[in-house]
Parts: sequence; structure tokens; C-alpha cells
Amino acid sequence: MKGKLIKFLTSAFIIGALLIPQTASAKIPVIVASSTDPNEESYAYITYLKFVELAQKYSDNAFDFQLYPSMQLGDEIATVRAAQLGTVHITSLATNNYAPFAPSTGWLNMPYLFSSVEDFRKMVDVMWDQHNEWAIKEGGCRVLSIFDIGYRQLTTSKNHPVRNLQDAKGIKIRTPQNPLMVSTFQALGLEPTAIAFSETFNALQQGVVDGQEGCFNNVVTLKFYEAQKYATMINYYTVHSAHLIANEKWLQSLTEKEREALIRAGKEAMEFERTKVAGILEADDKSMVEHGMELLGVVTDIDEWFRLGRTAWPKCYEVIGGGDAKKGEEVMKIVKEKGQGILDL
Repeated sequence: MKGKLIKFLTSAFIIGALLIPQTASAKIPVIVASSTDPNEESYAYITYLKFVELAQKYSDNAFDFQLYPSMQLGDEIATVRAAQLGTVHITSLATNNYAPFAPSTGWLNMPYLFSSVEDFRKMVDVMWDQHNEWAIKEGGCRVLSIFDIGYRQLTTSKNHPVRNLQDAKGIKIRTPQNPLMVSTFQALGLEPTAIAFSETFNALQQGVVDGQEGCFNNVVTLKFYEAQKYATMINYYTVHSAHLIANEKWLQSLTEKEREALIRAGKEAMEFERTKVAGILEADDKSMVEHGMELLGVVTDIDEWFRLGRTAWPKCYEVIGGGDAKKGEEVMKIVKEKGQGILDL
């Protein structure tokens, strides 16, 4: 009963904030949803703080940012829907969780597409306008930032150290509820178990799954180390990235100065966060060790992970094509053309 009351009051507050008439001197209320905690060790929160700082600077302090962290307004799928409806103005979420709403943006999640984080960032930059064209047309939201925290990696429980692909056989590994990711793990010959992000900690703690894939930063900030013993670098799937997205209709309702302040702040916050990643990853490694985890390094057969992972591409075309494999191939054709000299294909 108490939980329902809290949800009701939260919803009422948001609706009320959106309906209150704004005077000329009033700040513009900006409802922001995030799945992560307001933790200064979190790459997402670091990006958000910089974004707010710059947006206020470029808009002459025009906004009243109201952050609802820790999935207070629902999981990432729910907050995308809220952003599309306009009950949330901006939301921060994993890249793979916006892709179901804007399938073409799923090119960023193609397995083993990037040979390095630097290549990922170069592709984000050269694809920026095209990516946003897809994001707005298909999902109704503009991407303000795409910020990363290194590759997606693997952690496992005390009975399952993974040093190579064979070690990972038979282990139940949590993946996001994304068919592209599930297909990749199946191509690797592993056992993916699709579980919502909000349920991951409990699934690890209760032994529903033996391990999980994702960034090491989540292991630290969400305390996955309480249920995991080993950290293995599989440089899996793609770089672990997140989107900061805004409802496009709402953006267009703002003055040009206000709109451009948010767009500029998003890009610059992304660039700022890139300068922090190396330090965050180093701190994450140290924290995992301090909490009793063992770092096993890069798998000894990483080339085989790349080779097998890319065999999932035909299935992935249908996903990024929104059910149309031919359209998905066309999306990747554009990516490959723009990625000449960057992608190792």
C-alpha cells in the first residue's frame, strides 16, 4: 500500500509540474529519469552533473532540473515510454534499451564491431547526425549524449572463474532483454538468461544466474561484487555506452537559445566524460579487488570470441531492421561506408 501511495504521489507531482503555468521569470521544469544511483563513482552521474552545469551556463540558468534516480520512475524501458509521452523530458539509459524503440540505432550494439574504444568514439562522432535522424524518426527522442565506460565485460560467481571460452560453457549468464545480445551469446555457445536490469542484483545474489555481462562500473556502483567473485575481460559485444535522450517535441517547444543550450551541453558533457573514463576504470579495478574480487584479465582466446560473436550478425540484421533483415543490412551498409578507415571489417 505504501509503495502504491509513493508512486501515486510521484506521478501527481510530475503531472502537476508539467501543468503549472510558467511566468516569464519562472525556470523551465525539466523532469529527468535515471536508472542509476546519484553516485559520484558512476560514469552516468558524472555525465549528468556536467550536462546540468553546462546547460545552465549556456541558457543563463533557465532550467529547473529535477532528477529522479535509481529507477524511481520505472525501469529504463518505462522511462523511454514516459519520454515519448512527454511526462519525462530527459532520461539516461543504456544504449541497448533505446534500440527497441529506434531499431536503427542498434548498430551501436552490433557484436564485436569495434576493435577499440577509440574506434567506438570515432564512429559515434562520424555517425552523430545519422544516428540522431534515426533516433528522432523512429523513437521520437533526440540523443543529447552517448557516453561510454569501456567494453562490456563478464563477472562470475566463486565457482566459475572464466579464463577462456571453454570455461564459460554451461554457466548461466545474465544479459539484457535484448534479442541482439541474446543471439550473440548463443553464437558464442553460451547460455544467456535475459533478465531486466532492475532484477539483476537479486538474480545474482539468489543464484538464478552465475554471472552477468556489463561494465565493471556497474559492479562497483551497484555492489554486484557482493555476489560475484571473478572479473574477466571479454571485450564483449560492444563498448558499454549509455544515451541521454530528450523528447523531441518538447525540445522544439523551447526557445532556440534554450534548445541549443541543451544540445550543446549534451555533446560537451559527452566529451568531458571521455576524459574521465580511464581514471574511473582504474578506480573500478581497485574497488573490485578491495571487495574481494579477483581480476582474471583478458580471456586467452579473445580472437575466437570475436570470430564467433560476428557470426551472429545475420540474426542481428533483423533486429536493427525492426523485423526487416534487409533494412538492417542497409543500416549496416551506411555504418560501414561512414566507418571506412575506422572499422576493422
